[in-house]
Amino acid sequence: MLREWKTEWIKVRYRKIGWLLAAYLLLIFLWITWALHGIPREQAEDGYRMMFIQLPMINTILVPTMMAMLASRLCDAEIKGDTLKLLCTLEQKGRLFDMKLLMGACYLAFFVLLQIGIIFWQSAVHHFVRPLESVQMFCFIVQIYLVSFAIFLLQVVLSFFFENQILPLAAGILGSFVGLFSWFFPNGIGKQLLLWGYYSQLCFIRMDWDKDTRITTYYSEKFDVFSFAVLTVVLVAGYVYGKRMFMRKEI
Repeated sequence: MLREWKTEWIKVRYRKIGWLLAAYLLLIFLWITWALHGIPREQAEDGYRMMFIQLPMINTILVPTMMAMLASRLCDAEIKGDTLKLLCTLEQKGRLFDMKLLMGACYLAFFVLLQIGIIFWQSAVHHFVRPLESVQMFCFIVQIYLVSFAIFLLQVVLSFFFENQILPLAAGILGSFVGLFSWFFPNGIGKQLLLWGYYSQLCFIRMDWDKDTRITTYYSEKFDVFSFAVLTVVLVAGYVYGKRMFMRKEI
């Protein structure tokens, strides 16, 4: 397994995947900086809760497309290079699928970690008063990482089954729009049927906007454990079914 792991990293070392993540992180940083600029002091004091709802919204818009691009770049050598048959004579077919997911999991972990860095940076700049609750940070990590990885799994399967990568990319862009509109749906079965809707379904911070005072108030909700369990089941089932489809794929 270690040999396959090293091989995969060698294949992507000139793919500039790091620049892809850096570009999206920069966009997230600029977006959240703009969102926090000029807000009333009483809202800035509750900055952590503001971040825990603003960042999932931004991720909903940007991450599905980024996951489509990441999956395409990771599978690029096998698809465009038409080396899948050759590679599968040198290593187990199922292990190749697992290595792609493991690499994506590592990139995604780095991506989420730097978003946490953005939260602490904004806290230092704007002097958030309300203390950070560790359980909320944990729920935020679970929310962003698990939903994004489920989307990445879907995009890997699409990338392997479509030689023209425009179609998986279009699926990612469509997912961004679906996820964005899901924020306007009430919580429930409607969002649970949409993979991209789990960004909002698992969001544990809500907000009320007073049109008279133009002040936004943030409040906490319980983390939706049931939706988390449903997403976990979907993720496991998607992995099993996706790997089975890949194993049966004619090369």
